[in-house]
Formats: sequence, C-alpha cells, structure tokens
Amino acid sequence: MQQLQFSSSTQQLRKYSFLMIPAKGNFVSVNYQYLYLMLRTTLVFFFLLTTQFLSAQNHINGKVCDKKGNSIPGANVYINNTYDGASTNKNGEFKFSTQTNGEQSLIISCIGYMNVSLKKEVSEMKNLSIVLKESVNTLDAVVITAGSFSAGDNSKITALKPLDVLTTAGAAGNYIAAFQSLPGTSTVAESGELFIRGGNGSESQTFIDGMRVFKPYTSTANNMPSRGRYSATLFKGMTFSTGGYSAEYGQALSGILLLNTKDKPAEESTDISIMSVGASLGKVMKKNKDALSLNVSYINLAPYNGMSSSKDEWKKSPESISGESVYRHQFKKGLFKFYSGFGYTNYHVLQKTINYPEKLSFETQEKDLYLNTSYKGSINDKWIINTGISYGFNHNKNQINEKIITDKEQNGHLKFKLKHLASEQFKISIGADYFFTDITQKVDLSDPIWKKKSLLKNQLAALYTETNIFFSKNTVVNLGARGEYSDYNNSIHFAPRVSIAQKTSQYGQVSFAWGEFYQLAASKHLLKNQDLKEEKSQQFLLNYQYNPEKRLLRAELFYKKYSDLIKYDLSDNWNYRNYTNRGYGYAKGLDVLWKDDKSIRNFKYWISYSYLDTERDYQNFPEKARVNFSNKHNLSIVGKYWIPSLKSQVGMSYKFASGRPYNNPNESGFMKQETKNYTNLSLNWSWLISQQTIFYCSATNILSQNNIFSYDYSSQANVNGKYNREAIRPNSKHFFFAGLFITISSNKKKNQLDNL
Repeated sequence: MQQLQFSSSTQQLRKYSFLMIPAKGNFVSVNYQYLYLMLRTTLVFFFLLTTQFLSAQNHINGKVCDKKGNSIPGANVYINNTYDGASTNKNGEFKFSTQTNGEQSLIISCIGYMNVSLKKEVSEMKNLSIVLKESVNTLDAVVITAGSFSAGDNSKITALKPLDVLTTAGAAGNYIAAFQSLPGTSTVAESGELFIRGGNGSESQTFIDGMRVFKPYTSTANNMPSRGRYSATLFKGMTFSTGGYSAEYGQALSGILLLNTKDKPAEESTDISIMSVGASLGKVMKKNKDALSLNVSYINLAPYNGMSSSKDEWKKSPESISGESVYRHQFKKGLFKFYSGFGYTNYHVLQKTINYPEKLSFETQEKDLYLNTSYKGSINDKWIINTGISYGFNHNKNQINEKIITDKEQNGHLKFKLKHLASEQFKISIGADYFFTDITQKVDLSDPIWKKKSLLKNQLAALYTETNIFFSKNTVVNLGARGEYSDYNNSIHFAPRVSIAQKTSQYGQVSFAWGEFYQLAASKHLLKNQDLKEEKSQQFLLNYQYNPEKRLLRAELFYKKYSDLIKYDLSDNWNYRNYTNRGYGYAKGLDVLWKDDKSIRNFKYWISYSYLDTERDYQNFPEKARVNFSNKHNLSIVGKYWIPSLKSQVGMSYKFASGRPYNNPNESGFMKQETKNYTNLSLNWSWLISQQTIFYCSATNILSQNNIFSYDYSSQANVNGKYNREAIRPNSKHFFFAGLFITISSNKKKNQLDNL
C-alpha cells in the first residue's frame, strides 16, 4: 500500500487530511473539510429555523375574577378553534403562548359562570383583566316563588312530591285534597273544591299540559264533596298557585292548578288496583319513540254506604266509570302528547231539607269527555314553540223532585306560544289563546206548559307576553301583560303582572308579585243576564323562602282587592234578579309552611298555617261582611314514618279550622254568627307485601268529631216568629278505604315504599 507523505504545515493538513476507517479489513478515507462544511450548514439551518419559530410565538396573559374582584381559579382560557390555552391558578392568573396572529376570539369559561368571548388582536392580549358573571342556570339560582307551590319536577323548589299526593292521610289519592293540606286554602269540606285566599271554588282554574280543563271536578250531590277527575299517577308534576300567577294564564281571580303529564315512562308495566270502593287497571306500553299510558277505573260506593250510617237515604249510591289515556311521540326536536279522559257518574239520593216536610229527591246522570293535544319543541337554539288544542263536552241531567234541569256544555281552547332565548340572562315569551263556550240549559217541570231554555255562547281571545330578566343568579325580574277580548260583552281588558325574586343567602330568598286578574262570572249567572262585566282582583304578595337540604320554610303575606263582583236580588229560593257588577271586597292574610324530611330518620312531615281576613259585598249581601266559605285560621299537620322492619309506612294528617260565619235571621246583624271549630284526624297505613304489591288503608275523622259546616234556615218564620234551622253536616262521620295495588313490570323494585 502506497504511503502518503504528510506535510507539517496547517494548510497541507487541511488540504490532504483523511480519516482512515477500517471496513471489512480495508480502510475508508474521509475528508475532514467536507465533514466540517456539512456540520456548519446543519447548525446554521437549525439556528435559522429556531429563530423563525421563536419569532412567531405570541404570549397571552391576564387574570380572571368575579364582579366583586375575587379571583376565580380553575377557569379555562383558550383561543377559539385551537388547542392553545391554559387554566387559571389559585390567584386567577393565566399565561400561555400561541402561534396564531391577527384578530382572534379568546374564550373564558368556568362552571357556575357565564362564558365570555373576547375578540381582539392576539398581540394585544397581554395583562388582560377579565370579569365573569355568575350563571343563572345553576342549581342554586333564584326562582320566583311568590304564590306558587310545586309538586314534582315543575320547579327547582318542591313542596310536595307526586307520591305525597297518594300517601297523604285523608286525601284518598285525590290531588285536590292533598293540596288542601297546604297554606292558602280554606276548609270547605262539603264542597271538595279549592277555595283559595278568600275566593270561592270557581275562582281557580285547572290546566293539563298548559291546556284549559273546563270541568275539573266530578258531579256530586248537594253538600257532598266532589273530587278531582284525574288520576295523580299520570302526572309528573303539579303546580298550585295561590296568586300572582303567570300572564300565560287567565280567567281566574284567585289561582290556578297546573298538571303536567309524564313525558316518557321509564318502562312498560301493568297496574292492578282492587279497592273497597271499586277497581282500576292501568297499562303502560312503549316502543322506540312512542309510548301509551291507559287507565280505567270503576267506583261504586254501595258497599261503603251499606256498612256506614248516613244522614241521607241512598236510592242509588254514587257509581262511576272513568278512563284516561296519554299517547306520546318523540320527534327529533319536540314531544307531542295526546291526552283523553272520559267519565260517567250517576246516583239518586233522598235528602232532608228545612223547607220541605218530605225528603227532597236528587237524581243525577253526568257524562264528561275531555281531549287535549299539545306539542313542545325547539325550532332552533334560540326559539321554543308550545302549542295545543283542548276540547271538553259535558252533559249533566239533574232531577230535583219533579224539576228536571239538563245542561249541555261544550268548550274549547286553542293555544300558541313562542319563547325566545335571547341570552342566558334574557328570555321573552309571546303567545295567543282562543276559547269558546257553548252552553244549553233546559228546565222542565211536570206541567208541560212550563218549560225554559237558556243559551250561552261566548268567544274569548287573548294575547300575552312575558319576559324573564336575570340580573345575576341572585336577582330575577318577570314582567308580563295579558290582554283579553270577550264577545259576550264586547269588553277588552289589559292585565299587567310583575314578579321579582332576590336571594338573601345560600338557601334563602325573597319574592314579590303584583298583578291584575279578570274572570267572567259563573255560567249560572251569565245564563240569566247577558250584560255583565268581568270580575276583577288585584293581588299583592310578599314571600320569604328558606330551602336547605330536605327542609323548606316559607312565609307569605298577601292582599287581594276585589271589584266588579256580581250582585243580585233574591226573590225566592230559586230565582234571582237585578244582576249588576256593583260588588267589591278584599282578602288579606298570612300563610306559613314548614316541611322537614331530614331531622328524624325515616320520618317526614309538614305543618301549614293560614290566617285569613276577608269581607265582600256581593251576591244578595245587604252589606259588606265575611263570606260563609272563609275560616280565619287553618292549621294542617301531615306526617309519614317508614318502618323498615315492617316494610310499612304509617301516616297521619290533622286538620283544624276555626268556625265559618253564617247569617242567623233570628239574631241582629248580618253574618255575625260562627260555626264551631272544625277538626279532623285521619290515619293511613301502607304495607309492602312484596316488591310489587302494596296494601293501603286509611280512615278519616277517627276521633268522631261532629263537625258542622253551616246552617240552613227556613224561608218562612214559624208561629213564634222564629226561623227554624238545620245543621249542614257530613253525610257520614267517617270514611274507610282499603286497597291492594299490584304492579307487573321488568323492574321488580318499582313499588318499594322505602323510596317514598
């Protein structure tokens, strides 16, 4: 191998230097100058690339706090549509770098606060100071509670659960009776209707899925309580308003009852009820986007009347058959419901009355049909639509001795409502209602010459709007207005309404409501006079509510001013004349409710108290006075205790009401007398025989109190110049009920009582 001669000079070394690397026994020569040039080029390339990369970075930093200046840790801060961002530290500070340039959107979000979007040049996003407002959609956000009680999921704050309706002693599954255990109602036990804060039973209205129900109570004999027509098991929630209700609803001087059917049943099931007064069968079917609930019941009080003593003589005990169905279809953006209910009732009773030596014969046959369709869904992210149609038909034939009164009534309601979600803080609703009424009443006597026929046709149209303004999660204002036109008297009414709620602590809040409310007079008055204005009430409510976990305290002051009430002259027991709207009155008072599901294990209870001061000058009153359906003091105590070892729940309810006023023509002064106090103690027991079989029984008035509702006085004085009287009492002192309730479903734990 040829040997190379190396020069000692540096120049020659650079020129001829080689690296001898062995390769498979030979030597490979590498030129150092070439290697040096490659290394230098690579280093320059990486230097230029790094310089270019570092020069493209933009640094973003700032601080996030609330409106009080408190730091908000854990907030997410990022450039929209990129992965560039960071979370705030414990001091609310953030910093990160991004390669984006130009105008970009910086998004700041945090649970419990409303999102903020900041749009500006990236180079200017330095030392930012960002303020977040509390979200109004949090669980602890304020809600308007003045005048409203909720049962179920209609509200964040619930007074009663749906099962509370079924297991309240003395209610016997009647939702009307269960709500009568809440403050704001008067005890008018012979009626069974809701008497709210000085108003009579006709001054409240009922709605199913937002649609008007025209005959919410079953037909009943004179001075015997009616029931709500509908099964509580079909409803997911119930809202009972004692005043100050939304502008979405009208034609009620005192309050409204909202019943919302279940949206989607959890599973298919069959329910069988065998009761001491009848039986019922329910079925739930579902497939894909469709579901159907059916319920049929038969009630006959003959066995009960045969075993208990009664002050009346039953020729035919009350007998009824009723049914309900709810069909649902889930669309992509909404839910359609079709509700239908029917009922048939008949009875024949002989009752003793003060003006007749013989018992008066009351015989009734009633047929009722109610249909209701509703749709609620979203048009887009900002608009929600709610619309529906309801129709009611009622045929009632009453025979009182030889007098036959036949009523045929048709009613309808068409509704359209749009809700715009302008922002998290501002929501506005606009809507329209159309109602029609068609009533025919015939009165026949044994004498074919004496016949009378009355007709009533009325159409009513309404427009309304309502806005919810959330200034924060602690403050909300609701502004509403409703305008109505009735062709009955060609009248137009405008009814403004305002509600305000303010949180005062984590669990406490104050609400205020004011509004004007109009209602056409009862049909029995409109049939006799075609020139009556709508009656009017103006209401003021101040509410405090404290709602820690599983406890509820609420107190409410109210004042109602009545005007344009119906007045008339009474010519005899059956006829009235000289109808006007000269009546007026007031109602004021205090309602208090305490509900506790926590203090005692397995025991929950609620205590309600109402004080009512009310007077009216209306109907045939000669002067302003207390009305005969008002109690100054009403107290209700309801308790339920679950006994795990016995798989049983025992319950009790106690009702106290001070005496009601009545007029004694044998004494001076009008409506100056009072009945004795009303008391009623009821008990019930629910026993879980198996996971899907429950035995339930209840007994009312177990202390056998001899309650008196009022007095009837004879229309003519006796030989001594005195008017005889007769006490109005319950038909029977007690009511006993027992039933076996069986559920058949794939979920074997559906009926567990310890979940009540």
